[in-house]
Amino acid sequence: METNESILTKGVVSIDDRKQVGKVKGVIVDCDSCGVSHYIISSSSTNSSLVLPFEKSLAVGDTFMTIQSRDDFLATTDLTARGALEDNFDLVGLDVYSRAGSHLGVVKGFDIDTAFGGITKIDLEDGGSFESDSYVFFAREFVFVDDGTKTDADIRSAAANGSDEEAEDSAPLAEPADEEEAVEPDNAEAVEEIEQGADEGMVEVAEDEAEEAEIVDEVLEQGEEDELVEEPVEDGGVGEEPVEDEAAEEAEAEEDPAEEAEDDPDAELRSFLVGKVLNERVVSQDGSLVLEAGEEITEQVFADAQKCDAVLLLTMSVDE
Repeated sequence: METNESILTKGVVSIDDRKQVGKVKGVIVDCDSCGVSHYIISSSSTNSSLVLPFEKSLAVGDTFMTIQSRDDFLATTDLTARGALEDNFDLVGLDVYSRAGSHLGVVKGFDIDTAFGGITKIDLEDGGSFESDSYVFFAREFVFVDDGTKTDADIRSAAANGSDEEAEDSAPLAEPADEEEAVEPDNAEAVEEIEQGADEGMVEVAEDEAEEAEIVDEVLEQGEEDELVEEPVEDGGVGEEPVEDEAAEEAEAEEDPAEEAEDDPDAELRSFLVGKVLNERVVSQDGSLVLEAGEEITEQVFADAQKCDAVLLLTMSVDE
């Protein structure tokens, strides 16, 4: 790091020419970049001023600034070189002002980053200084920096923001949620309720199955009792049934009960249900069979109930 004063003590050595070709005489500051754009070199041979672009300097040591060749200097006829020589711009002596327009002092000196050319700090005559992050702009007449002082615009903006915050603070609080609104249970509670519901459902299914089995047993017992009851003898008879009844009994006797049970396992239920009237509406589980209350159970109805496994529903929907 060099200052505007320490840089003026450096000689300039050309590597290709292997000799000192001059001495740093001054620096040219670019207002747009807030950095050094050119060095002014006093020629050792002619004592004239030469202009060296900043990027042509190889390095700045504690004794010399090095360049590659004398050809790195701008020609004296170059417009940039002539402009730099005729209108040399230097920060030293410029007045420094704050963003609020207040006078802060006069530039006494500045630090130079010799690697990248930036003006890293400006020093004031009263001992104050400002780093590069506080620069607002450089100009040929003055320098403006941000010293932390609030401008009128900053004060107005802060006041406006303060009004917005006050309005938010004074806004009414949101109305509490309706107490009757349902609150979703925690995951653990929800899982527990689902498990309890499943257990209760299983208990109900078991009870229904037991009840249905009990009803079937009662129906079967009732059918057996009905078969055991003898039909009364007509008045004036001597206990003998008509010939047709005897023939029917003989035909029934000839049929093997075991074979009949094998052919139709629901034979007993069929004999019990056919001819009865439904006391409630019956709908099979798959919905293919729908019977209304008051409808008579016929052979066809019973057969349809067998197909969709709804015989038990018929049994539960008739009077014993």
